[in-house]
Amino acid sequence: MKTEIQPFKNFKALDGYHCITNSLAKIFHFNGHPISEDMLLGLGAGMGFIYWKMKLGNTTSVFIGGRGNHKEFFTDLGQRTGVKINSVSTSSASKAEGVLLKKMNTGEPLMMFGDMGFLPWFEFPEEYHFGGHSFVICGYDGEETVLASDMDPKVTGLKKGFFQPVSLKELAKARNSEYKPFPPKNAFLEFDFQGFHQPGEVDIYTSIAQCVELQMNPPIKNLGIKGVRLSSKEILKWPDIFNEAELRMNLFGLYIYFEIGGTGGGCFRYMYSRFLKESAGICRNKGLLGPAEKIYHAGELYSNIGNLFREAAVQNDLYDRIKVASELFKNIAELEEEAYSDLLKIVN
Repeated sequence: MKTEIQPFKNFKALDGYHCITNSLAKIFHFNGHPISEDMLLGLGAGMGFIYWKMKLGNTTSVFIGGRGNHKEFFTDLGQRTGVKINSVSTSSASKAEGVLLKKMNTGEPLMMFGDMGFLPWFEFPEEYHFGGHSFVICGYDGEETVLASDMDPKVTGLKKGFFQPVSLKELAKARNSEYKPFPPKNAFLEFDFQGFHQPGEVDIYTSIAQCVELQMNPPIKNLGIKGVRLSSKEILKWPDIFNEAELRMNLFGLYIYFEIGGTGGGCFRYMYSRFLKESAGICRNKGLLGPAEKIYHAGELYSNIGNLFREAAVQNDLYDRIKVASELFKNIAELEEEAYSDLLKIVN
């Protein structure tokens, strides 16, 4: 995409999969320490599972996601790379903009969060809001416009990175949005790369052990393997608890959450599978390849569920498809439980 504002020197609009890991990869690359998105996700124990029923206005919605370790992700990733990562949020839009402009004037990119419904490079219905989206500001015209770097939201798998000018006014609206879920609260990240080290065997094995623990022994039943099995039961109830419009919306949501919404396809399982394969080389342990294949296959099953409801708005056989999805969730739970048990033996 052509723009008059140039990105900072050595900043690249990297293609990627997930908004957070893609933004992190850009920051790591800018600082001279390129790490793959898959490795970043794995080191932060960032794969997981959640079944979450929520009320948004007059609409009941279900979110089923494949991310994990949200609260400690940046801390854990920082410890395993030697990078100090500090997450900052503020209720003051002017304070947040002041931090941004200071970074821009010193030629440093800033990773931040914003409401996708207010970002001008997205095309969503007026009522759509999601404040958990991450991107990087990487250039400035010295006046009222900055340069953002993000990825194409309309495709699954590898997404094309691009640059997009955005006014400070538009950016402030997106950063300071109060819409739920996940209002961004002007959040941004601070980095200190002085202690950086390439991730080694201990870093990788501890991250795998953490991920396995979170998946196999979740604190509540809607997380991890328990959450996958819960989803198998709950989706069968959807026709009774949702009206037709809500049912179609929630089923289509599975396609978005598993395939399109920045998961790398397969509900983050393809990314985590590649992390395990990359780790097998670093750790010189081919034993990781077996679980990697199982988790990749689980990703294919998630893709199958998502694709069942790609045309949910017009499909007439939803009940039959829901039954198929329920069985696929059961298959995923069994397959992932096997993979995590294999991984636990390896890392211990």
